[in-house]
Amino acid sequence: MDVMGQQALLRGWCLVLAGREEEVPPVLGARDDAICAAADAPVGKEGKEEFKLRQKQLGGWAMLRFGLQFAWDMLWNPVVETRAIFLPKRAVAKLRRLAEDDLSTKDGEKPFFSEGDVLTAWATRAVSSSLPQPRPVTVLHALNARFRLPPLLIQEASGVYIQNMAVAACAFLSHEIATGPLGPIALENRRYLVEQSTEGQVLACLRELRQQPKTDSDPSMVCGESNAVLVPFTNWTRANVFKTVDFGPAVVRPGDTAPGRTNPLGTIVFHHAQSMRQGLQVRNIFVLLGKDHQDNVWLTGILLPRTWAKLEEDLERLRTEQ
Repeated sequence: MDVMGQQALLRGWCLVLAGREEEVPPVLGARDDAICAAADAPVGKEGKEEFKLRQKQLGGWAMLRFGLQFAWDMLWNPVVETRAIFLPKRAVAKLRRLAEDDLSTKDGEKPFFSEGDVLTAWATRAVSSSLPQPRPVTVLHALNARFRLPPLLIQEASGVYIQNMAVAACAFLSHEIATGPLGPIALENRRYLVEQSTEGQVLACLRELRQQPKTDSDPSMVCGESNAVLVPFTNWTRANVFKTVDFGPAVVRPGDTAPGRTNPLGTIVFHHAQSMRQGLQVRNIFVLLGKDHQDNVWLTGILLPRTWAKLEEDLERLRTEQ
């Protein structure tokens, strides 16, 4: 189940609480894997795209080097810390202004990138800037196939898919770019996501995974430089979990009656996104949890202490310079 599946579960739960069971949509794909069906669907030669990241896939000695580098990092940096990050909406707006100013042109035109690109850039720069030696960075994103494949969108008009439909996408950044101004990082991140999020490339990625030998584990692949630092950044904003949850019908009495209350009765002010069993290999990970009822942004980070120190410096700078 991916985050959109979790959103559907939460929404259904809230509808049942409110006595509106008839509005709970039916579950699609309960007995058939819709992702596998999409990947295996016949496509004419003209419409079948080559997987653009194939040349960047690691294998053989390159994959061995990547694994050894990752093991070395775990050996010398075994301690990671999991914390929540709160970004007031004014701080997010300032980060966006800074990124836009980095790319301002003489004619005043500004290239497009999203708020998610800016936050990805900010997080990635903190990781890269805290490295003891210069290394390239591979930012790992999760694209949601249900929004990229038209047949799935059409089907969801009659129900919901709750299975995991995440497809990997990557942004490849040199150390110079990853430690530089926010704007170029955000723009590079946007460029890679646009290139990999088309219907043709999502299907190409799925076909690539389907061609892997079958094992007991899920199919996966690693792309990028063999000495790169991997930075997974997952954006849950579209699931809108903060505003999906409505336990109002179960409220017996208000717990917070102060005039400064920031959320409607029966709604949440925070939610966790953390594995119950966290291994040493889990590091340099960000989860963008979404926006609360005041449009402030919440994230979770699983990072090395030196990266947290860098983020704290950035947060203090944002606070004092506003």
